[in-house]
Amino acid sequence: MLQSPQTLLVSLVMMWFFIFHNNLFYGVKICSFVKKKRVNFNMSSDNQRLQNFRRSPSFAIFTITMSIAVIGIVIGLSIPMVALRLNNYGFNELYIGIISAAPALGMFLIAPVVQRIVRWSGKRKAMLLATIVSAISLLPLLSTLPLWLLFPLRLVTGLASGVMICLGETWINELSPENKRGRILAIYTTVFTVSQLLGPSFIAYYGVEDKSPLLICTLIHLISVVLFILMDQKVGDRLAENAAKSNFSIIQFVKIAPGICGGILFFAFFDGTILSMFPIYGMGMGHTEAVAALMISAILAGDAIMQLPFGWLADHMNREKLYRICGIITLAASLLLPFLITQPYLIWVLLFVLGATAGAIYTIALVQIGQYFKGNELIIANAAAAMLWGIGNLSGPLLAGVATSISPVGLPVLLVLSVTVFLWFTREKYSAQTVEQVIQ
Repeated sequence: MLQSPQTLLVSLVMMWFFIFHNNLFYGVKICSFVKKKRVNFNMSSDNQRLQNFRRSPSFAIFTITMSIAVIGIVIGLSIPMVALRLNNYGFNELYIGIISAAPALGMFLIAPVVQRIVRWSGKRKAMLLATIVSAISLLPLLSTLPLWLLFPLRLVTGLASGVMICLGETWINELSPENKRGRILAIYTTVFTVSQLLGPSFIAYYGVEDKSPLLICTLIHLISVVLFILMDQKVGDRLAENAAKSNFSIIQFVKIAPGICGGILFFAFFDGTILSMFPIYGMGMGHTEAVAALMISAILAGDAIMQLPFGWLADHMNREKLYRICGIITLAASLLLPFLITQPYLIWVLLFVLGATAGAIYTIALVQIGQYFKGNELIIANAAAAMLWGIGNLSGPLLAGVATSISPVGLPVLLVLSVTVFLWFTREKYSAQTVEQVIQ
């Protein structure tokens, strides 16, 4: 029996309430009149405590992560739903592919101008506006619309998502203490992964043609809007006065941090490839459609469940060494994939491990961005990450389709090649120490 997506959505929110329960409970106490040893309250003191809570880093991190969860649901729901609807209406694969690529293209295009947006409005207002734009871009999908309007509409959704992801990752990195950065970003990536899983669950529960999923997806943007209005975080909201004088650019980031860039590009490539082509690979190896779909769930489960343990490791051991270890395990899992794909039990363990270590590469890359870049450079670094994500997500399905058409084992071969390239860029020549020396 399918679990209601509303239940999954509530579970996602409750997970974050549990993580930040101390801070949230403290915030609720401010608004209540329950205290055993006091009868009279000083209203100005209560207001001050409420203001302090609104400005607390924990509430800001909670707000940003919940907003990214909403964007994750938008991505996980709208991309496959639009593709499936177009397929049902008889459109060819090329047209469906172009429409499906529009959100990733939007993320790629918006990345270079994010810094200017922040200089103009600040991060909070920019993310609030992007949330509203994202919700509005979904509304036309609730009714019949001209085909020529579909591509620009999906492009706008990608532009809004790009602003949210780029600024969200930047701001969380700025607010995270160094000794907890790995765990906080691991929670962030876990929530994003789980929220993306909610999208397909809505489709499975309601069906492709039902308007309820899109309506729910549009309405949950109100959660982000309310949280951003309540949030009053000053730290990191605006660029420093000397930011405009900085000559740091996206090209410079790619040059001095190829190891970090390689990790982001690899995982974006991996994510796009697995989501789009792994079911086809699984069915080609003799599995049913349902089992092939479950294999994606096993990979995503490894990604979602294991990021917090990897985040803890990133806070307690050499991050660069952990980065390489995850790459080596991912390479080994990719090499074993063609040999274990038909094994009824071992394949599920292998897929779980593959998702866990591949996802950890992305998490550790984000942690290292926050470790070595600050202020304006951090925004540019995350803008570069957004561009790399767009490139990887666009090229992955395309190359995987070509590889699969050439050979039945084309997909695992492609994964082996991509993770080998990543490991090449984690050599000492491109090490984090080199990045640090260049920045200094």
